[in-house]
Amino acid sequence: MSKEMNDKRLIEVAFPLKQTSIDSVHEKNVRHGHISTLHIWPARRPLAASRAALIATLLPDSGDKEKRDEILKRLGGTLAKTVKKKKMPNGRIEEIEAWETQGGVLRWGRETSSDLEWFRQEIRKAYGGRAPRVLDPFAGGGAIPLEAMRLGCEVTAIDINPVAWFILKCTLEYPQKLAGKKRRLPEFALQDVAFLTAYFKSHGLAPKDAQRRARQVAGKAQAARHESTDLFDLPEITAEELNADLAWHVRAWGRWVLRQARKDLARFYPTYAEFCALKPYGRVELDTGEPLKLVPLNDSGEPQVEVLNAGFDTAYLDNPANPRWVAKPTVAYLWARTVNCKACRAEVPLLKTRWLAKKDNKRVVLTMRPRADRSGVEFGIDADAKVQGGNAAQRREYDKKLGQGTMSRSGVTCPCCGTIMTMEDLRLAGRTDRLGAAITAVVVDGMAGKEYRLPTMHEVEVARSASAQVERAFSAVPFGLPTEKLAGADALGFRVPLYGLDCWHKIYSPRQLVALACFVDAIRQARQTLSTSGYDEAEVEALSAFLQCGFDRMLDFNSSILAWITSVEAIGHTFVRFALPMNWDFSEAAPINDVRGGWWMCLDAVGESIETILRAANSVAPVPKVLNQSAIE
Repeated sequence: MSKEMNDKRLIEVAFPLKQTSIDSVHEKNVRHGHISTLHIWPARRPLAASRAALIATLLPDSGDKEKRDEILKRLGGTLAKTVKKKKMPNGRIEEIEAWETQGGVLRWGRETSSDLEWFRQEIRKAYGGRAPRVLDPFAGGGAIPLEAMRLGCEVTAIDINPVAWFILKCTLEYPQKLAGKKRRLPEFALQDVAFLTAYFKSHGLAPKDAQRRARQVAGKAQAARHESTDLFDLPEITAEELNADLAWHVRAWGRWVLRQARKDLARFYPTYAEFCALKPYGRVELDTGEPLKLVPLNDSGEPQVEVLNAGFDTAYLDNPANPRWVAKPTVAYLWARTVNCKACRAEVPLLKTRWLAKKDNKRVVLTMRPRADRSGVEFGIDADAKVQGGNAAQRREYDKKLGQGTMSRSGVTCPCCGTIMTMEDLRLAGRTDRLGAAITAVVVDGMAGKEYRLPTMHEVEVARSASAQVERAFSAVPFGLPTEKLAGADALGFRVPLYGLDCWHKIYSPRQLVALACFVDAIRQARQTLSTSGYDEAEVEALSAFLQCGFDRMLDFNSSILAWITSVEAIGHTFVRFALPMNWDFSEAAPINDVRGGWWMCLDAVGESIETILRAANSVAPVPKVLNQSAIE
């Protein structure tokens, strides 16, 4: 131990508190690539605060104010005032003053600066040239041990919770063990143009160049496969170009999982096409009265819209002004729970709001009127809801009335007879299995953004048919359907048991359960295939674990208690906070499509997190030790 170890630590004398606070707040707004997107964990610590606390704890105080100030400046940077524009509730844009840091190693994106290497060397000097040992006995989400690893320390992370232990393995052990290791992308990935395009874009190619290169490589890969030759025997392709790191191998096998799951699930998430001109974009009415056509699927479950356009020649399709069938993949299905009115027995949708999209430039609302026989309601879509009111307060009041649903704090009002059913009536209906659900609208991905339409009879039938497939889907899943009991309604924040959703499987719709079971099966198949594809044992374990992280993220975005966020036109997620409140109207993602809540979005977020973690891995720090045990053992 060096002499300096007997002196005070820097944190005992000085600390850049304001800079740390500012950069921690800024980090909270970072979504893409943050380790928090790897897996849900409550009470995550900011990386900036963890980094600052560790550096200030590991370094001794120099005893010299000038040197101390220099270290603090390297650590937290300097403060500068800036002016930001903020939109106020009344719609007015105001300029507000705010503090920002300049320099330092705390702000998101600056953790790879040359100053960090300086701190790494200074810490080793303070410990006589060796890596200091850092123990976190309650490691949780891994922010503190990750930053200790970044600083070159010998890390031991302990947590008694097996979920935390799994997160720590993925955050610390696997990335550090496999850092800097590259290998050729698997053969199936080299034939996937969409995957290769993203891969080449990440390596600095412009979008058009990346797509061109991807098509070239995919074409040559297919040719090499047919001719039984090695891809790298062909001209213009080098082995180094297609050697990828851990993050891209995770993405490659994520695509493999998606292809396997899509074969079983495509029929449950049909894609429809509309007859449209491309430029200028717009729907074209047909004399046949057939505004939508179901897009046929190939053997892999992929929509083949070109089959619908087979009657048009190439010259016709080359002109964007000529209308043709355009596939519009499903983004989400919007549902409302239903109950039978205790007075007139009509089927009543339980809607908190009828707004579907509510932006400055886009206002879409669900219309509703009683059926002629008063057995329920008929829905419609108003895609251009007008604004009324002379000031902001009047506009808010008008919008509130325009989008008013059937639910209120007192209960639900029947739109057919006006009878009010109290919340206690709804709880009783839920506990006696008398709550139903109906699709109110379908959100699709159009040429000019998200579009809304009513569900077809086929979509309604497909959703209903999933109930009969749940048992079969879970027959291949270890332990079967998750029938474990939820915490009771007396548990803080757990409201769903009051309405009969008292087991884990009940917070998912039947179609969601089938989809999740199919992805579990595909991930299990992936692990078996990985072990016979040339990967070593450590790589197989790591890749399988990261695929599981993608699935765990998908669980959060696929339940029947997700709200539809009208301000951004996207599904929410289950654990907005760590509670399970009741949602009467909910959104269901199409997990096989490239949408929020889909498998690829969730898996790609895991890939971005891995890339961030790999930047923290280094050749100085040993592989962290991750233990699943009590802190006192």
